[in-house]
Amino acid sequence: MLCVRCQVAEAQPSSVQCALCATYPGHPRTGAEANGAPAVLRSPVALGWATAGLFAAVGLTDLVSAVLDLRLAGLVGRLADGDWAVAEWVGGVEQFTVWTGHFWSLVYFASIVVFLVWFRRSRVNAEVFDPHGHTLRRGWAVGGWFVPFANLWLPRRVAVDTWRACASPADRRGTWLLNLWWVTFVVDTVVGNGASRILRRAEELDEIARAFRYVAYSEVFSVVHAVIAVLFVLALTRRQDARAHQPWPPAAPGPLPEVPDAPAPEKV
Repeated sequence: MLCVRCQVAEAQPSSVQCALCATYPGHPRTGAEANGAPAVLRSPVALGWATAGLFAAVGLTDLVSAVLDLRLAGLVGRLADGDWAVAEWVGGVEQFTVWTGHFWSLVYFASIVVFLVWFRRSRVNAEVFDPHGHTLRRGWAVGGWFVPFANLWLPRRVAVDTWRACASPADRRGTWLLNLWWVTFVVDTVVGNGASRILRRAEELDEIARAFRYVAYSEVFSVVHAVIAVLFVLALTRRQDARAHQPWPPAAPGPLPEVPDAPAPEKV
């Protein structure tokens, strides 16, 4: 019978609760009571590879966009110096930049959708491994990204709990890769928004050329963030897959076999 409190682990023979719930009653409630349904372990491998592939495609598109924006910056700079012979080149490169932007938007939107599905599945899997090791309910794995200002902290909290819940007893690796992923994500968001704002406000040719360089530099940093995001997604996916193939929950030691008493020695 499942524990009536967490609805995840097996209840003790002499109780309606599992050993962890009976020992630590103050732990946050999980399972059916808190989340609406028991956590079910499902493989994250296919979704993890799909997410990593889409992130890689986004990073590659960012790299192409950075090259195009640097090219535009150079051409606009020559226009600012009075070299109007390059005006035709500017139009061609700009049109190619627009097409690249459309492709980037399509791949980026697809990567967000697939990532959110993978992220939530990873969070639910982590609840199977450690029902009581989460400070936020599983719905925050998706909802946390859409809360203004709080989305700078909530998704990372979910990721940290998920990462730690998937650790085996012998695993002593820290969260440095997760922290690096999150720091580059926040910096990339701030830098990208700032560069786009500068480009929108630029009016003179020299200002436009300088703004295109800023955008290109921000896109290069986006490539760095995409590489780190791919490494993080694959690392957490491998971590969960390895944890799922280990015995869980640990088997409780069974009762010792009964050994019949030795017969008393016969009297001589």
